[in-house]
Amino acid sequence: MREIQKRRQANATLFPVLASALASIITGTALVTTRFVVSGSDGLTIATLRYLVAAACLLPLVPVLDRMNVRLRDFFPIAGLGLLYFGLFPWCISAAMKFTTASGGAIVLACTPAATLLLGTLAGQEEWSARKGFGVVAAILGAAIAVGHVGFDFAASAWRGDLAMIVATLLGAIYAIFSKPYLKKYSPLVVTAIAMAAGAVGLLVFWTAIDLPHGLPHLQASGWLSILYIGIAGGALSFFLYAWALQRTAPTTTMILLPLNPIAAVIAGWLLLGEPLSVELFIGLALVIAGILLVVGVGAKADGRSVPVAVQ
Repeated sequence: MREIQKRRQANATLFPVLASALASIITGTALVTTRFVVSGSDGLTIATLRYLVAAACLLPLVPVLDRMNVRLRDFFPIAGLGLLYFGLFPWCISAAMKFTTASGGAIVLACTPAATLLLGTLAGQEEWSARKGFGVVAAILGAAIAVGHVGFDFAASAWRGDLAMIVATLLGAIYAIFSKPYLKKYSPLVVTAIAMAAGAVGLLVFWTAIDLPHGLPHLQASGWLSILYIGIAGGALSFFLYAWALQRTAPTTTMILLPLNPIAAVIAGWLLLGEPLSVELFIGLALVIAGILLVVGVGAKADGRSVPVAVQ
């Protein structure tokens, strides 16, 4: 009997960890796929199609797995945060992939926990410590090293992509900070579904006003398959896995797996897109991973439910 209980406890811990790891790997490869498909279109179109697909997949799961019991006074703030995180955030990322590499972009985006700590400290929602401070410095330094050899050359176009990724990182941090109260009141799945639907509607409105007058998107079969992947796997599935894991394990355990995101992007970018590997890239990646671990804190006590925000 005790042996059975031990196995159940081990599985109860193992499966959420595996789900978080898979979600991080999927979002890393989704960034590479976004760079592939955006070359034949534009950032707004790709972001709109992606989150229309993701919202269409995720919304039907809410009444099946949870309850849409959000109060009206909370609904609109969640929707507003969704416009930022599932609207402007993916638009910045898709636009960035026109100019920078997926591997460099993923390393910049992996600094989201550090940016969250900085903004959270200014907002009085996060506690500062020497360990976390070193983590922030390491993450920022790592991102600068990873993209600096191209991004700081303002005669090149890559700096525009790096700047867009920095904006996306700040948007992710804003969502992480201000969504916390709602994630404590409601399940991550419900909050994510509302926010994602609002972001998809916002993107559709902008796409209708800006891109539709120029005609419908023209993508090859590989492009549409890529949209389905980043929408279903990189959007709906990854967020569902994060939400499922958060309900079964500590947020710190989930967030500690965030380094798999840029690692997957670096490997997939090299294998699938032929993105160059450099010493600066690996040094930057190592520093960012060290920064994440210091900011999150291995074995630290969780202080509330928050969704990892290094997802694209």
